[in-house]
This record gives sequence, structure tokens and C-alpha cells, in this order.
Amino acid sequence: MNKAQRSGLFMVGATIVLDQLTKYLALEGISAAEPISIFPFLDLKLTWNQGVSFGIFGGGSVPPFALILIAILISMFLTWQLWNSKKLILGMGFGLIIGGALGNVIDRAIYGAVIDFILLSWRSWSWPVFNVADMAISCGVGLIIIDSLWPGRRSTT
Repeated sequence: MNKAQRSGLFMVGATIVLDQLTKYLALEGISAAEPISIFPFLDLKLTWNQGVSFGIFGGGSVPPFALILIAILISMFLTWQLWNSKKLILGMGFGLIIGGALGNVIDRAIYGAVIDFILLSWRSWSWPVFNVADMAISCGVGLIIIDSLWPGRRSTT
């Protein structure tokens, strides 16, 4: 197992643990009716997302088992990509995406929806409520994009 694979597997595990821990704490300490204000731009507000990222396909229009199946299939493909990775940045990126996807799969399997609790807003602007798994997926995609834009080592032969 190379360094990219090891780092990717570490990211999968760390993301799932951190995601599930924060969701547990959110369920125990945050009310949907009473958001907790941390900063003027950051609130903790418990919501249930039945859709995918940022509530797309929400409202129960797609059954949870279908979203679980899609997430597992994508995770399997990304695991194959991780296993073929040689670059650390790609291993970390794939690991973050897989860990985030599986963290949300766990919620769907247990609750039929994903626990979201982080709300960013400023004045009248508001970002959709999200969670640690969503952050990991976004960061993982960002790492993969950065790698695709960064020129690789060129052979001198």
C-alpha cells in the first residue's frame, strides 16, 4: 500500500468518525426551533435533509434507499480510483469524498434523512444548512481539481 492509499483510507475513517460524532452532538444539543448563534455569520440549526447536497431532490421525491445505493456505487468507483492513486493529494481527495458520502449514507440508513446543522449567513444571504460530511466532500473535490490544474512532473527523457 502506497502513501496515497494510506492517507486516503485514513481520511475515510477520520471523516466518518468526525462526521458521526458532530451529528451525535448536534442531535443531543441543538433544537430545530432554537438555533444556537456562534458568530454573527455562523449558527447551529438542526435540520433533516431528505435530498442530496443542499437539499436537491428533497422533500422525499427520491426514496432514501435509492440515494443510499447511488452513494455506495459512487463510493465504490472512488475507492477503485483511490486504490489506483499514486499522488498524495488525490488519495486525500478521494478519501474525503468517500468518507463524506459514507457518513451521509449512515444517516440515511438509520434516520431516512441526513442530519445537517451548520448554517452560514450574512445579513439577508444564507447558505443551505450542511454538515461535516458535506464539507469533506467539497474539500475532496477541491483537492482533485487542484491536482488536475497543477502541472505534473515531466519526464526529461
